[in-house]
Amino acid sequence: MKDFFKMPRGEFIATSILVALIAATFLFYFLYEKKAESSIDLNDFKQEVEQFYACQQAAEDSIAAARAARDSAYRHPKYGYKTYNRQWNGNYERIHDNSYSSDTAKLKPLPKKEGYAIVKVNLNQCDTGDITRVPTFGSKRARKIVEYRDKLGGFYDLSQLKEIYILQNVDLTLCQKYFTINSKDVRKIHINTATYKELISHPYIDPYLAKTILNHRDKGGKIHNIAEFQTLTHAYQELVDQLRPYLSFE
Repeated sequence: MKDFFKMPRGEFIATSILVALIAATFLFYFLYEKKAESSIDLNDFKQEVEQFYACQQAAEDSIAAARAARDSAYRHPKYGYKTYNRQWNGNYERIHDNSYSSDTAKLKPLPKKEGYAIVKVNLNQCDTGDITRVPTFGSKRARKIVEYRDKLGGFYDLSQLKEIYILQNVDLTLCQKYFTINSKDVRKIHINTATYKELISHPYIDPYLAKTILNHRDKGGKIHNIAEFQTLTHAYQELVDQLRPYLSFE
C-alpha cells in the first residue's frame, strides 16, 4: 500500500489513523442506540406552584383586611377616609368638604404687633456705622459712600449713589426707604475764588474745565451766574445740571 500511494512511511501511518477514526465515528453514530429518556414527574412542581399562589392570596387578603380596618377607623361621615383626605374630580381639581370649615366668627382676632418706625439716615451727616445698619449695605459700601460724599461736598440727590462703582446697580427704592438728603448740607464751590487744586478735587470738574475757569477769571474777571459759566466753558447741559447745586458765584 505504501508503494502504491508513493507516500513516506510517517504520512502513510498518519493517514491510516485518520481514516480509521473517521470510520469509527460513522460506526458509532449509526450503531449507537439511544436510551429512552426517563419520564419527568411534574406533580411535585405543581404542588409547589399551588402553595406559592396560596401564600400570595393570603398576603393580599391580609392587606385588604388592614385597609378595611383603617377605613373603618377613619371613616368620614360623608366621604370616607380616602375621599376625605384627597378628593379629586375628573379635572384633577381638589374638592373641599365645607362641613369641616372653620367658624371664623368664633375666632378672636390676634393682637396686632406694633410696627417700628424707620429712622432714615441722613447721607450728608452720617458715618459708616449708620449706613451699615441699612439692609444690603455693608462696611465696604458704607466706606465708599462716605469717601464719595466728602469729595462731592455732599449729596443733593439719591441717584448720585449710582455714580459709585460698586453701587451702580443699587435699588433706589430701598435707598428712598432708608436714606434721606438735606440739600442745605451741600458744600459750595466758590467759583470766583477757588484755586486750581480745589476745583479739580471735585469729581465733576476735570483739569481742562478747571484751567478754562481760571483763564477766564484772569482775563475777563468774575463769573456772575450759571448761564455765563456754561457759555464760557462750553460745558454740556448734563454737566451743568450736575454742577449747579455745588456752584456759588458770590
